[in-house]
Amino acid sequence: MPLNRFLNLPIEEKDRVLGISKNQFATNGYDATSLNLLLRELEISKGQFYYWFEDKADLFFTVMQEGLDALRLRLDEHGQPPSATDYWDHMRESRLIIERFWAENDFVEIGQMVSQQIPLNHPIYERLVVCSTPLQSHFTEGLRLGQEWGLVRTDLSIEILLSLTDGVGDAFYGPMLKTYTKGKPPSEETLLLHDLLGRTLRLILQPFDEEGRK
Repeated sequence: MPLNRFLNLPIEEKDRVLGISKNQFATNGYDATSLNLLLRELEISKGQFYYWFEDKADLFFTVMQEGLDALRLRLDEHGQPPSATDYWDHMRESRLIIERFWAENDFVEIGQMVSQQIPLNHPIYERLVVCSTPLQSHFTEGLRLGQEWGLVRTDLSIEILLSLTDGVGDAFYGPMLKTYTKGKPPSEETLLLHDLLGRTLRLILQPFDEEGRK
């Protein structure tokens, strides 16, 4: 994480540095982002950069953490389903909150870059997983409530259900991100994939009835 010297900067300066950096990573990709060119756009020296951050990865994860922290607050405000009747609509809205947040805060391009350029064996992949883990607490609690209300299957653990739904989400969001263009409405194919994603997630989570039907 960034050094305290960066954290103690005026908020306007922090926002300027992180905004320019986010744009560079989204445009050029993580590996292809040149630190020298970035420093030129930031109008700071290399010495100043290392006065604030340990390295390029530290800067990248500072950008990511800022977004994830703000998103977690948004989900906390949304809260958990108030009743069994509202359960599926509430959980769907949680997913939509995440999607709207990324779009409104220019993180979709970062998502595109990560999905296309950061494979499982990339040096920063594991750190990306750890970085996003705190968001899982919101959905963990939601699944626990769903199990208590008989709406979510209990033959599989919450950990396995989270792993399954995360994997399915990645499989769907991959092709959807490839067709994303900022400022343009989603394609018909993307809308169909989005609808299918919601149906698939619910199909995975819902328990079978006594006759083995969903």
